[in-house]
Amino acid sequence: MKREILNTYEANYAALPFEDILRQYRQQNIFKMLASLPHKNMLEIGCGPDPLFQHFKGFDTMTVVEPGKSYIENAMQLAGQNSNIKFIPDFFENIVDSLAPNTFDFIIIGGFLHEIQNPAEVLQAVKKVCTPDTIIHSFVPNAHSFHRLLAYEMGLIKDVYVKSGHDELFQRFCIYNMDSFKALFIQNGFEVADAGSYFIKPFTHAQMSELLQINFFNESFMDGLDKIIKYFPANGAELFINGILSL
Repeated sequence: MKREILNTYEANYAALPFEDILRQYRQQNIFKMLASLPHKNMLEIGCGPDPLFQHFKGFDTMTVVEPGKSYIENAMQLAGQNSNIKFIPDFFENIVDSLAPNTFDFIIIGGFLHEIQNPAEVLQAVKKVCTPDTIIHSFVPNAHSFHRLLAYEMGLIKDVYVKSGHDELFQRFCIYNMDSFKALFIQNGFEVADAGSYFIKPFTHAQMSELLQINFFNESFMDGLDKIIKYFPANGAELFINGILSL
């Protein structure tokens, strides 16, 4: 994603309905994994408007790489005087060589691999800062999300890979299913240690937001949509992967 379109992207993302709530369940999924994985020295690539360190404190050091001007400025303000957090305002592939000597236990690639033309380049850059023990976590929207399957079966879309209005708005290049998301990592030198999806989203972002506004959904209902994933493990709103270097 070129820097000249970042400002528009940030403004559109801020107005995205339901994203704040989905982000909460995404973070819960990450926190559950962190409880059993090494995470003392962390790297977050693409923190967006809600950097992880706001909600998770169990690290010794955190490096945040973010090219978006408003995002990185917001993250720096939120961190205050915390000297354990380092900020780099740039695209990761531009600065990776300055990080190569570092050892990271856990690397989070924010949900942008579907939005860029060069996901392979990003993953190749990530390899430079990995050890054999590093966990690389990333997430993207799921082509087989319940709401896409429902729209297909209702005849609203010709297939689940048709770009939605949000896909067009954010100039997304790819809509991944689990097989293609795994293939992206495997083809770039990683093994998939764990993978899955989370949060059953029955309707579009806009529809979910409208139903929340009229109190059709409550917190218990939303939690149920998160917990029911165990019955539909492939059909959550977003996919995730935990990768490790292939040896």
